[in-house]
Amino acid sequence: MKAARAILFGSDRRVIVGAVRVVIADEAPRVILLGHRTFLPMPAPPSWDAKSVLAYGEETPFRADEGLLE
Repeated sequence: MKAARAILFGSDRRVIVGAVRVVIADEAPRVILLGHRTFLPMPAPPSWDAKSVLAYGEETPFRADEGLLE
């Protein structure tokens, strides 16, 4: 296990919303939930060392109910 810093970008991918420390057991988290906001992995900006910092971009979640499946 190791700790890493994850930088959270807004939905426009230009503004940094925050930074959190994550614990990685095998692989980086696939989703980060911060309050009601959902963040998914994105490519690190070209000037960053992608091994030392993880980048996550905000996504709008969609809801699917069981009764609506086709």
